Amino acid sequence: MAAFVAAGCLVAAVVVGGHPVVGPMVAVVALVVVAHGARRQGGTVTGAGSVAALALCLVAAVWTLRGAGAALEGVGVPGAAGIALWPVPLVLAVGLYVVLSRWRALHLVTDWFRAGTVNRTGAWLTVAIVPVSALALVIWSWAAAEDGAGQNAYRQLAENQGVPVLVLGALAFSAVNAAAEESAYNGVAQRALGLDLRGPVAVVLSAAMFGASHWYGFPNGWWGVCLAGVYGLVLSVLRQVSRGLLLPWVAHVLADLTIVAVLMTLW
Repeated sequence: MAAFVAAGCLVAAVVVGGHPVVGPMVAVVALVVVAHGARRQGGTVTGAGSVAALALCLVAAVWTLRGAGAALEGVGVPGAAGIALWPVPLVLAVGLYVVLSRWRALHLVTDWFRAGTVNRTGAWLTVAIVPVSALALVIWSWAAAEDGAGQNAYRQLAENQGVPVLVLGALAFSAVNAAAEESAYNGVAQRALGLDLRGPVAVVLSAAMFGASHWYGFPNGWWGVCLAGVYGLVLSVLRQVSRGLLLPWVAHVLADLTIVAVLMTLW
């Protein structure tokens, strides 16, 4: 039960962690789960406590970045609020988790980062994932008539800064976003949940968390959550096959680059 509560906290931290009421409530629940796990005797690492700690770090990161951005805007730094844009909060949250996990009294997972191996099965699975995920994103974007701020922001950037800056920005965003999300879901969460739940359950739950966290992402809404969940499941399987995060990261980067291409060229 604690594992599912912790998973819910992480999803809520992504979706509504910045809400003035819900955000602090999520942090309190996550803190309770972390404290409960820390009370275990014998130095046993607790999976639920680890996932809850990551959720707590994410809420703290969102509020810290928003506060810093508002303060900088207040003293005349234009565009400072942008430091709170995704995936910066998740990057900071993973960093905070790494620091927090060094506190041995909390018994948090520390061995979640593994590059893995590029074996034949993993390589072929990666090759298959990229075009299928790209096609799914294109179809979803067309069916959902996804346009709006994302596309406008990229086009405005291209017009104001030029295509080379846009390309470099897209590469940087894709690499960092994929690294942060893979670290959070296929790294910390999947490794931690595997301590409290059976392996297949941990894989499916981490994929479901990834999908649910895309409620406001790209893709979004119910169909977006389902698509992201299936994609997260495939990446989770790839993580198991390759025994690490390298190949899932590569596949994730290419999917994120597809998102940029969709936003820029199709609609």
